[in-house]
Order: sequence, then structure tokens, then C-alpha cells
Amino acid sequence: MAAHSKLWYLQQFRLLDAMTDPQKRVVEKMTRMLEVKRGQRIYMPGDPSDQIFLLKVGVVRVSTIGSDQQETILAFLYPGDIFGELAIVDDAPRDHLATAHENVVLCTLSRDLLLKVAQETPALGYQITKIMGLRIRRFRTRVEELLCKSAHSRIAHTLLDLAGDYGIPDEQGILIPLRLNQADLGNLVGLARETVNIVLQDLRQRGLVDAGRRNIRIIDPARLRTVL
Repeated sequence: MAAHSKLWYLQQFRLLDAMTDPQKRVVEKMTRMLEVKRGQRIYMPGDPSDQIFLLKVGVVRVSTIGSDQQETILAFLYPGDIFGELAIVDDAPRDHLATAHENVVLCTLSRDLLLKVAQETPALGYQITKIMGLRIRRFRTRVEELLCKSAHSRIAHTLLDLAGDYGIPDEQGILIPLRLNQADLGNLVGLARETVNIVLQDLRQRGLVDAGRRNIRIIDPARLRTVL
């Protein structure tokens, strides 16, 4: 990849907005591009927190693994998202899992390099703190909402969130362009796969969603909101 095109790519991430042009060139020079195939792990709990990742292509799944080895999905990340950013403020080993949900292309940045640039540019430190704060608030809000909702409401709320962030409107409704099976959806909303299957069948019979093997389409978003 040509240097100028990589620098153009790095400039798409708001994390780098606070940097001067010379700093961006240093970061560009130290950046490594990485391709990860679907299903492969980018990092695991216990791995060193020495890199920050910028997602260029594909979908990344961020999750935790419980003592019973059950996966709980925290978020799906799309191109333009940054993850692993806690490494900047905490050098403890990773406490969660990042997996390539689809084939991905990543831009990896050294923790030490970003810390050095942040010391030179306080505005960068503010931007990093803002990114982390927004993500933590979103996780907390999602957990609080799910704990107080029925199975139908949990699934409807999550599908509407995914559609709002990444959905593609078409003549049949809103397509969620994400390979999402029933087990994945269950791990995302804290329900057993069997429960997810029952709820999706009911929503399908009511003409609210169309759940295929590879993706889900919301047929009637307005009526689905009444399930919340």
C-alpha cells in the first residue's frame, strides 16, 4: 500500500484528528496493516495490551468468556471503529476477546507510540478519553436495558439498534448486513439459543422480521418498536 494512501486512511479515524501532520507521518510510518480471516481471534484474555486496532474492512466481534466458557457478545465493530483502546490507560493483560466475525483488514498502532504522541498533544488524550467514555456508556446502557426487559423486548431492541447503526434500507424493510445466527444473537442479548428461536419464529409469524441463515431483515420497524 502506498504511503500516501495509508496516511489518507489513517486520517479517517477521529482518534488522529488532534495530531499534527508530522505526528501523523510518524504514526503512518509505524503502522502495520493486518489481515485476519473470519473466525480467527485477534487477541484473547491474557494477551498483552500493547496495540490499538483501527478497523478498515470487515466486522469484529468483541466479547467476554465466562467461567462456564459461555461467550457474551459486547459489541460488533465496523469499518471506522477503534478497539483495544484501553491499552492506552491500562497496561494490564487483555480481559476480553476480539474475533474476526468476517474477514477483516486492521491497522495496528503501538501503545507506546500513541502514549508518546498523547504526551506531546493533550488534545489527543482528550479524544481517547472521549472514545472510551462513549463506549463504556453504551455498554452500561445496553446492559441496564436488557436486564429489565422480556426476551421479546431484548431481541427487538437489539435488532433495532443494529439496524440503526448499520442497516441497509430496501423495498422489503431494513437489512442487517451481518452474519448473525441464533447462537450469536443469544450471546448478544443474554438468552439461550432455543429462546431466541422461539422469539424469532413469533416475530416472523407476526410479519415483523425475516430471519434467514445468513442475515436478518426488519420488515416493519415501526411495529417492531411496539414490542419494546
